[in-house]
Amino acid sequence: MKQDTEKDIKCKTETAVGAVAEHSERVYATQEPKKPAIVWAAVVLALAAWAALLFANGYVALGIGVAGAVVGIWGASSNRTAMRRLSVSAVIVSTVLVVVLAAFLIVIKIGLS
Repeated sequence: MKQDTEKDIKCKTETAVGAVAEHSERVYATQEPKKPAIVWAAVVLALAAWAALLFANGYVALGIGVAGAVVGIWGASSNRTAMRRLSVSAVIVSTVLVVVLAAFLIVIKIGLS
């Protein structure tokens, strides 16, 4: 089995990303930053779910909480660390509401039947 030298590995790496092997400059793949609007929407939905629990019935709060968790999971793919952490926090806030409220509603439904 032929072992690759360091020069061979460098040439293979550069040609894998589309650069010519003779060039000495490196090619880096860049990723555009995602808009933080998705993350902020998850935060607003999480807070709106708790507000809906206060002012509306539990089913509305449950629906908004599920929507907040889904949008928060979608926003967790952000490439900025601060936005990713904020999105995870919104997911936690929403899922705590959903789990506690769903457990309460299930106990009430079973307890009253």
